[in-house]
Amino acid sequence: MRSTIHLRPAPRYEPPFDDELAPQVWSPPRQQLALDWTVPVPVPPPVPAAVPQSPPPPGASGDARLAVRRFVHLCVEVLNGFRPAGHLRRLSLPATAAEVVDSGLAGAQWVGRLRKARGSSVKGQRRPDPVVVLRVQLCEPRAGAIEAAIVLVTGDRTWALALRMELHDQSWVATTLCLI
Repeated sequence: MRSTIHLRPAPRYEPPFDDELAPQVWSPPRQQLALDWTVPVPVPPPVPAAVPQSPPPPGASGDARLAVRRFVHLCVEVLNGFRPAGHLRRLSLPATAAEVVDSGLAGAQWVGRLRKARGSSVKGQRRPDPVVVLRVQLCEPRAGAIEAAIVLVTGDRTWALALRMELHDQSWVATTLCLI
């Protein structure tokens, strides 16, 4: 047997209009306390005029941090043999560029000798351990100059790179590079 479905109209259900509502009368009980909702405005303590303000704590600016990161990345590529040491020249002060490039070249040669001593350059052996940055410590001794100490590791050897960059003609350039 087949049952039939009967459709019935939905009952009318609409909320009442505002004019159909009965007024709601509410009177608070007499025991209720009145609350003060005003917010007190804090008054800052007075600053003595005779006391000089201390300078902000030393720290590297965002532009200086970015410049150090960029230069360190370039140095690591030179040390790993992916770039020639001459590429350090474009991020160096022209007066000291030769010393910076020489330090980068000496570091790349030292890493090469270290890899040969470990025997990782022999064909068929595993790829040599890359030079990796472990930590970067920054210091801005004065406005426009930043010094960095970078901890590097390759294989089981840990060594350091000291770097000084200065702001010349609105660009950060390396003035000193020392590999230890």
